[in-house]
Amino acid sequence: MLLRKLTKLMRRLRWSRPLATGIPIHWHVGTPNFGDDLNPTLFQQIFGQSVRLERKRDLERVFGMGSILHKADRSCHVMGSGLLDPSFAVEDTVRSVVSVRGELSANSLSVTPHYLGDPAIFLPRFFQIAAPKKHRYGFVPHHCETRRVRSVIPRDWLLIDPSWPPIKVLHAIVSCEQVVCRSLHGLICADAYGVPSAWLEPLDEMMGGRFKYLDYYTTMNEAKQPISIQPRHLGKEGGALDFWVSNYRYDANAYLSRLQRFADAFR
Repeated sequence: MLLRKLTKLMRRLRWSRPLATGIPIHWHVGTPNFGDDLNPTLFQQIFGQSVRLERKRDLERVFGMGSILHKADRSCHVMGSGLLDPSFAVEDTVRSVVSVRGELSANSLSVTPHYLGDPAIFLPRFFQIAAPKKHRYGFVPHHCETRRVRSVIPRDWLLIDPSWPPIKVLHAIVSCEQVVCRSLHGLICADAYGVPSAWLEPLDEMMGGRFKYLDYYTTMNEAKQPISIQPRHLGKEGGALDFWVSNYRYDANAYLSRLQRFADAFR
């Protein structure tokens, strides 16, 4: 417990250092998890300048990727955030809503977002990864199960640890011909890079269940269905799964342009 708290503190300090030109962004900083940690990595590229972590409720800031929308307040510019659970409510009127993760999250707001979609769809535009296909199959677990599945994953499957640095995770996903993901951002990044994927059913211990996944799939041309396979059985049953790529169904160029114009205005 003490080590976990220390890790969280160090991670917050790393991204909270005052930068005169840094755009303030709010994202979840807890257990190392590439889906959350993508925020500074990606938004620095989108905005074309440095960013910093800002979590004070009375300061103007961008609300980034992740299931944090229920924490939004009057000082927030929402950019791709989503709800974790449909029972959660957005209590405050936010400063502006550029985008949210999907239609289900949009329904919780009193204003209509300009765009829908998780900003991680733009990763290939800034990080061109040409990793050779070294693995036939990969598995991206939810961060809460990584330790317990490590010893049961088939040896010929690549276990992609969500606690790795974001760029390492992206390279690992691209190095696979096909991936099974319990991690939402594993699915999003696989789609973004054209890697066929299958969605593994959420664990009972995961708050919100299927909600955040279904939210994401409202922005894609076709939604995947969750599969129920124990990780230890992937070697026997994984090869028979239906792996495919979902494609973003809105105007990605217009969406990205809107995010970049926001950065100009924020300066």
